[in-house]
Amino acid sequence: MVKETVSFKKHRCLLAAALLLATSTLAQPAPTPASPLPRLLAERKVLTEQYAAANAQRNSLFGNKPSKKDLQEVVDALQGIVDKDEQIVAVLNQTAQQAQTTAAQLQTTTTSLQSTSRDDRNLTAQRLNELQNDLQNAQQRERQAAERQRTLAADLAEAPHGQRVRDALVAALAVACGGLFIWRRRR
Repeated sequence: MVKETVSFKKHRCLLAAALLLATSTLAQPAPTPASPLPRLLAERKVLTEQYAAANAQRNSLFGNKPSKKDLQEVVDALQGIVDKDEQIVAVLNQTAQQAQTTAAQLQTTTTSLQSTSRDDRNLTAQRLNELQNDLQNAQQRERQAAERQRTLAADLAEAPHGQRVRDALVAALAVACGGLFIWRRRR
């Protein structure tokens, strides 16, 4: 029984260590490639500065008005900003999709760990009940052995008294037989 308890404790310790290792590796984010978002934001900033520079140009022949070439540069800069914004939105959508996938994986892992934990608790409770039953059975056997020992001790204590009674009966019978023998002889 002691060997089983030690084995059970070792099993529980190993199980706890495995769960701890599993949760610690899950808690660490998986290495992801560098996000293109900072680079895209930096490129958008450059495009915004180009737009501001293009919008500030006033090269018209008629004074302080933008020329057709200036307006085309403004339109090109704005188109570059819109294109870059679309790339940024695409990266953000991809990041959101990855986050959803990761959340789903974490949910699955959490469910699996909860199931494993519940199974381990059930197994531990079952094993504990078995050990308690074994302990109760051992205590019952110990009580029965103690009762048998008390009965044997009482029998042993009564044995000398019974032997004296037997010896007295044998002596009385011997005297009676002797008396009967003598009585028969006289007759």
